[in-house]
Amino acid sequence: MKIDLISKIIKDVADQEITPRFRNLKEDEVIFKEPGEFVTTADLAAEFEISEGIRELYPQAVVTGEEDISKNPMKLVELLSSQCGFLIDPIDGTNNFIKGDERFAVMAVALQYGEVVASWIYLPAADLLAVAEKSAGAYLNGTKVNVSPAPEELSNMIGAAHINRMPTEQKLKTRENLKKISKNCPAFCAGYDYVSLTEGKTHFSSYHRTLLWDHLPGTLLYEEAGGYARTLDGELYTARNDGSGLLCAPNKNAWLSIKNSIF
Repeated sequence: MKIDLISKIIKDVADQEITPRFRNLKEDEVIFKEPGEFVTTADLAAEFEISEGIRELYPQAVVTGEEDISKNPMKLVELLSSQCGFLIDPIDGTNNFIKGDERFAVMAVALQYGEVVASWIYLPAADLLAVAEKSAGAYLNGTKVNVSPAPEELSNMIGAAHINRMPTEQKLKTRENLKKISKNCPAFCAGYDYVSLTEGKTHFSSYHRTLLWDHLPGTLLYEEAGGYARTLDGELYTARNDGSGLLCAPNKNAWLSIKNSIF
């Protein structure tokens, strides 16, 4: 796997297509997708350029991304059955990007027959690159990292629980239970959240919606750093089983404690 070359492609495209547009978007560069969801010319340009760069390295690979799949849903089926494939999220946290919030990320994963074998999360505003390779560990700007243990008491934990998309009754119950922890500070950017988890700035994260391009990069990173990621029904989160919700914690015991107390 050409890890470093793909890292360079991602960083170079971010420098060329994303960073110059940050806090500098024109009105016609923001396009409505669906209620609460937007795409920008930066997303579109970055997905195209990253895809082209990867295709030059892997001419036979299936390369696609969030915006491509939104127009061609069968591309995801093709990706998951391919011997060599790449899935790109050109700007994760697009709404943050539009608002001028630095919590946005560029993400990609490499897959072999639907199994994630490598991932990249780049935070342009912080110039921080997280890279993981299956069975080879997780790295932040080239330094290998391991997840720190969570506090024993829930009251000392900082979470990144995203509850807005939950059904109303579940959301109200979860919001009440989150009062048991020290603080809940979701970034509304999965890539940013996964890096924060890996750094130990937060102790758990949870999501109701579990789109593959949002969570395949981060779950590999977190697990390769020693973290524990499962769907809320206790199953492995994979490209073929995105299950019911998603909860990440430093280890199984912490995961069970958070799950039973909050979710």
